[in-house]
Amino acid sequence: MAADAIEDDLSRRFRIERPATLLARNSSKARVVFSRMRSNHPMRGRSLAASPQEAFAFHVPLSVPFFSNLWTAGRRREVPDWRLGHAQLVDLGDGPVVSLDTPFDSIRFGITQVALDEMANEAGIPRVRGLYAPNFGARDPIMYGLAQALAGAMEQPGEGTAMFADCIALAFFAHIVRAYGSIPIGGRNARGGLAAWQLKRARDLLNVNLAHDPSIEEIAHECGLSSSYFARAFKRSTGVPPSRWLTKMRVERAKELLKDPRCELAEIALQCGFVDQSHFTRVFSKSEGYSPGRWRRLHRL
Repeated sequence: MAADAIEDDLSRRFRIERPATLLARNSSKARVVFSRMRSNHPMRGRSLAASPQEAFAFHVPLSVPFFSNLWTAGRRREVPDWRLGHAQLVDLGDGPVVSLDTPFDSIRFGITQVALDEMANEAGIPRVRGLYAPNFGARDPIMYGLAQALAGAMEQPGEGTAMFADCIALAFFAHIVRAYGSIPIGGRNARGGLAAWQLKRARDLLNVNLAHDPSIEEIAHECGLSSSYFARAFKRSTGVPPSRWLTKMRVERAKELLKDPRCELAEIALQCGFVDQSHFTRVFSKSEGYSPGRWRRLHRL
């Protein structure tokens, strides 16, 4: 569906002026759609339901109050007290309807199941079998940040806006897969942790860089995450922060090399990423309870 058709449809359903809309081009079959939904005055009644489809919409308020009531599949639903920084998720297959009795200003993020499938395939992750949020959503500072960025781009469109929308779509997809995606068991870890492919990628990169000093930013970039989020998610998935995990792997590698009597301690220290032999000895002793030399003698073949 073209931008004009989308704007006309949203205008009719929500009884508003045609909303500014950006289409991302990350999916060839069905694009990700961003629209700014605004009404400066309360109206009577409800919005019209969308035609049932395999698609999802997030509404992220830019001001309060927000939609005060929600109906899905013909039933009124209990929802949180929406505030700035929150995000509301609805399944368009359930024919969602909202009350229009309060002014509203929000960014609507629309994505079809086809687009989810195609983008998941491109990312090399399992198919995302729908999106779900308890009680239709809650606080989501990432979605709020994306909504603010989109609002700014819509106010000053120009060259580069289309590419900007593409980049936002990638960030949007990476976030909703983690936070709302129903990936099959094994596809992701506990809530807030890394997806299985991200954890494997991070571990592989850390393992091959034991002799160097990889930055959190580098590893996070390979996982499609920010440095701060990656650090928190890695700890939730492994129980330890990346720096401690890297140190543990360096010690394990050192233990393998210590079994070879031909390897000098200074050489092992450098191969495993320690600053020098003294640093190696301090870290190893704290971890294993013995100095590298004594550990070698106790484990001599």
